[in-house]
Amino acid sequence: MDPLTDLISLLRPQTALLGSLHGTGQWGVRSPHYQDPSFFLVTEGTCWFQQDGCDPLQLREGDYLLVPHPLSATFVSDLGVETVLTDAAFKAVHGDNFTIGDGSNGERTTHVIGGLFLCDPANVKLLTGLLPPTIHIQSSAGITDRLRSIIAMIVEEVQSEWLGQELILSRLIEIMLIEALRRQSSQQKPPIKGLLAGLADPQLALALRQIHADVGRAWTIAELASRVGMSRSSFARHFTAAVGAAPVEYLLVWRMALAKDALLHSDKSLTEIAFDIGYQSASAFSTAFSRIVGCSPTQYVTEATREKADRIGG
Repeated sequence: MDPLTDLISLLRPQTALLGSLHGTGQWGVRSPHYQDPSFFLVTEGTCWFQQDGCDPLQLREGDYLLVPHPLSATFVSDLGVETVLTDAAFKAVHGDNFTIGDGSNGERTTHVIGGLFLCDPANVKLLTGLLPPTIHIQSSAGITDRLRSIIAMIVEEVQSEWLGQELILSRLIEIMLIEALRRQSSQQKPPIKGLLAGLADPQLALALRQIHADVGRAWTIAELASRVGMSRSSFARHFTAAVGAAPVEYLLVWRMALAKDALLHSDKSLTEIAFDIGYQSASAFSTAFSRIVGCSPTQYVTEATREKADRIGG
């Protein structure tokens, strides 16, 4: 199985909320704190991006940025420029597509398209646990044309009222995410610790594919190490250093992610779910689930159902 495809399938990404920024001269905007993952594409000019607690990152025309983690982000024309908060009051005046800046420096302009996409709350934390805070794909790498085309289709779809819009959008967002993640994992520079770093290493990628292909198997470090041609100690050390979790810990996290998805989106019994992910009984599964997730499977379903009803009602 393909770990990236598996990850996106569990996230169940949905409708994109789009906006754009057109900056002239000197300008700066700061977003509220968003809980949902976001993406940005610079279609003209340059700017600086800074996420809370991280170093500033310069973006150039054609650059693509995927931000899997919740964030309050800042975009500025120049470092140190005063920023405006793009909260509800700001957007009530300017809308989601706005122009900002003092118009100085002649023809200097920047245009950024951005969006949020909504993921299944059951497993959205997989993004923060398995992916780096930001994924920056530079236009100089010559691989952003496909992403630009996909985003153009997302923009067109959002602006339409065609039948099947929601389904088309979800598929386009899935394609965009997989495209960005596989491009990042193939870069020569080692990705930051997480799933992408593991997939960038041929031997660790083989181990990850083995786990995903047979998640119910009672994998041991020795067996995985043998399958990828490494010693037990070397494999355990390299896997933990790259992925950020020991092999057995990663397997447990993935099992629980599959379990949560099945509990909320399938009609399977606890016994069927238990067998699917490697437990011999419903009670063994329930014990493991309670220990790792913090509540029983039944309590989890009740709480998740209530939270979904609250979101819809709100």
